[in-house]
Amino acid sequence: MNKKTIITILLALVAMAAQAQTFTWRIEGTVANAAPTDTLTVIDAERQRMITTLQVKDGNIVPASGTLDEPAVCCITKQGRRGWIRMFVLESGTVNITVDLDLVYLIRIGGTPMNDELMSVLAVQNTDMDMDTYVKKMCEVVSRIVSNHPDHPLSPFLIGQSKALFTSTESIGLIKKLSPDLQASPKMDRLKESHLLVQETEEGKMFKELTGVSPDGKPTAISDFVGRGNYVLADFWASWCGPCTADMPHVITLYEKYKDKGLKVIGITVSDTPEKSDSVVQKLGIPFPQIYESKPMSIYGVTGIPHKILFAPDGTILSRRIASSKELDRKLEEIFNDNK
Repeated sequence: MNKKTIITILLALVAMAAQAQTFTWRIEGTVANAAPTDTLTVIDAERQRMITTLQVKDGNIVPASGTLDEPAVCCITKQGRRGWIRMFVLESGTVNITVDLDLVYLIRIGGTPMNDELMSVLAVQNTDMDMDTYVKKMCEVVSRIVSNHPDHPLSPFLIGQSKALFTSTESIGLIKKLSPDLQASPKMDRLKESHLLVQETEEGKMFKELTGVSPDGKPTAISDFVGRGNYVLADFWASWCGPCTADMPHVITLYEKYKDKGLKVIGITVSDTPEKSDSVVQKLGIPFPQIYESKPMSIYGVTGIPHKILFAPDGTILSRRIASSKELDRKLEEIFNDNK
């Protein structure tokens, strides 16, 4: 066998290997609440890249196809829409999706193995249930998918998306179930670091100092309020966070209701400027103190807002997994009914 023949064979093997690493995907389905000729954009949610565009004709997706070198967890958006409609997996085969442009989540996905799995997540998200039931069912589904598919990119994506539903210990346990390559990803490293910070500020632990400035520019700290004989609710928020400002009137109502019974409330802004924070404080008439320019992410492991932490009178952390307004209402009612 001469040198030229060997080189030809090697090049053929390289080409075959490259081809084996790619797969063909296809998307089809229906779209509700769309204009007759809307165009949708499919985005790789992890890499923040556009995969393809989908044409809509009379409420149906014009089938589209392409190739990728690895599965991608994707979301959909359309021109003029703020935010994404979540989520499905592009993998080998045909995925069939049902989209409603008025919703945040897809209605239905299927057709390939991981999309059939992911449908169990959407089934929980699209079902009306109380928050406690939702958290329980979602944790069960995510745990099952991660355990069954430790080497699939959907698993770390779900761990990141549902980090607020699990305790820090549970989340770290899920990360350890991933394949070594996925565990070593920068995203999982950041998530582990965040959860280690959360473990240091778990329920029952003493508060950690956090410093910043008051609205009038003077130095202030969380210790100016916490550990001084009152229950303290810390509300982590930002002017750019729609859910935060939408929830603020309810927080103000709770402050007015319980302030004479021993509740203090402080606002702690996240990645915001004092000017923008002040604008919202004035607009909403927020009556309680604020701490600006602090670093709650590096002190308390806050990765998403709105986020609330309730401190006991001695400064210990009473609760930091307050998942809903109803849950916060219930906690405060229990506390102050017991202390009449």
